[in-house]
Amino acid sequence: MFPLALFPTVPDNLQDMKARDALVYQNTFMKNALIRALNITYEMARKIEAVHPEFCSFLAYMESVCNILSLHLEGDDVFFQTLSLHCNEVAVVNNEIAIAFRKDLNSLLGLIGEWIESPDSYQHARLQDCLKKIESSITEVLHTQMSRFRGDALPNSIDDETLRVLVRGVSSLLSIEPPIDQCFPENMIWFGSRVDIAILLPFCTSHHDPLTSKYWPPVTSDAIEAIPDLARVHPHLWKFAPFDPVTRNATAVAL
Repeated sequence: MFPLALFPTVPDNLQDMKARDALVYQNTFMKNALIRALNITYEMARKIEAVHPEFCSFLAYMESVCNILSLHLEGDDVFFQTLSLHCNEVAVVNNEIAIAFRKDLNSLLGLIGEWIESPDSYQHARLQDCLKKIESSITEVLHTQMSRFRGDALPNSIDDETLRVLVRGVSSLLSIEPPIDQCFPENMIWFGSRVDIAILLPFCTSHHDPLTSKYWPPVTSDAIEAIPDLARVHPHLWKFAPFDPVTRNATAVAL
């Protein structure tokens, strides 16, 4: 039930860990960022009305959260599809739960689209019902995906160096041109090629608790320096975030 529980993490620098041990935490930090966003969405859905001055910003925030969540789950699938090319022990199967969840997520995006077009048609009861409908499926999807990333769930035939390369991403899937690819590790480039980087990076920094790890998100100093400018591109989105995307200090949403 909402609020959804966060996954356990470690404060260590994942680059210093064996890739087999680090993989699950690489994935965990992003899932926790998304869980924080989903919890905020659910809490706000109980309070906000269409007449609120930040209502349209809230719809834009929800839309961004849903899009990033969908992309993250797709990225999980891409990782295991790529892993299967390196190891016959990894089977690529259709995850029926994930497929059903994506349908529910698309339904939520459809509602959000309706309300963006016609804010007066918004009914917070419909939003809450939709979120409650996906509550159990998203919990199951996230936990199922997490279990696949555990070190003991990975085939022993995959050596650490190969796995480390796969964790960084698949170069054939990248489409961002420099200087972005000089600032972000390849998995972030894969994301960045499919979502506005001015949304992705501030989302990560504004939904990650730096007290749990100072090493995430895994970007270079150049990318960190770019965050203030990136955060100014869509400032309305970060009004609902639990942390300031630039200072990383905790914030509170006041309605």
